[in-house]
Amino acid sequence: MTYRNWALSAVIAAAAALAGPAVASAATGTLNQACYTHIPTRSSQPIVISLTGGTPGADYEVAATVPGKGLGSAGSADGTFDPDGNAIAQITDVSPPSGTIDPTKGQAVSISVQDFGAEGAPPVTIGTALITTLSMSVSDKPSNPHARRLIRISGAPFAHRRLYGFITKLHGSHVLKRIAIGRGDVCGFAKTKAVVAPPSFKAGNYRFYINAGKKLNKKFALSTSFEIFRKVL
Repeated sequence: MTYRNWALSAVIAAAAALAGPAVASAATGTLNQACYTHIPTRSSQPIVISLTGGTPGADYEVAATVPGKGLGSAGSADGTFDPDGNAIAQITDVSPPSGTIDPTKGQAVSISVQDFGAEGAPPVTIGTALITTLSMSVSDKPSNPHARRLIRISGAPFAHRRLYGFITKLHGSHVLKRIAIGRGDVCGFAKTKAVVAPPSFKAGNYRFYINAGKKLNKKFALSTSFEIFRKVL
């Protein structure tokens, strides 16, 4: 090895020693809830993250990532740790990764934090958030009103609650029929099959509501309208 090559190698080794290994970040966090609701065409519940263990006064970034996609593919936010290394962060406008507006059990996104005060430290995974929709659906098939059809609903307000459906006349409040939907899961998702029609099956316009509890509560219900046609021979 020539003197010049030896000197250059020594300089590179010294620089590497000064740089040292990446510093592991102690930053971590907790989510304020397990499932978050997206309201199609409107907004989403923010993912609120309580951060601890960060570098005091340093900047950070929190990211929501769809599995298999790039960091922050579902959203991100940044901020600065307080003098104790803590912070409250919010990631807003996160919707289900599939883009659905229909009821869903909840679709996962990974939540991570990167502490820029810990030089070279990579993002640290905090946990997983589920994203659902505030939505209900009633299948339009079969067309026979006497046949059972699939009913689905989702939304965090219905989580772990007993859900019921109620049929009224289109502009009425008198309940013509009540249908047990089931208990919502952690994202308020529930489904069942039932005959969605009044007992009389009389032709006319009706509304179908779903809410938590055995009594109709229009203020906290989702609803859809439907019509039963008179059969023409």
